Amino acid sequence: MYSVIDNNADKDFELHSIHESLEKIRLYMDKEISFKQDLIGKQDEHIRQLKTQMEEKEVVIQRLEGQLLECRQANEGTRQLINKLLSDISNYQKDLEWYKRTYEKRSLLGTIRQKLFNR
Repeated sequence: MYSVIDNNADKDFELHSIHESLEKIRLYMDKEISFKQDLIGKQDEHIRQLKTQMEEKEVVIQRLEGQLLECRQANEGTRQLINKLLSDISNYQKDLEWYKRTYEKRSLLGTIRQKLFNR
């Protein structure tokens, strides 16, 4: 009968030891869960900040694309105006050459004859 009491004492000690180990594991798991929840919360906040930055950058990109389109249109208009002005200059140069040929290089007699015969 004495061995039964010792056996029960060993079992009680083992159960107590198991309960202590389980309690330590539970506390460790609670700390881990708390730590990971905090980490997830911080990551969620960081994700929100990154999304906000991304949206702001998209707005800036859209604004810059609009400005780029306006600049391209302005450049196209300027290019067309420059081409027209160059064409006008070319026409004026042709007119000047005609006046030089007609009035500076011809003799007075040739100019009078041309005017008389063209009428």
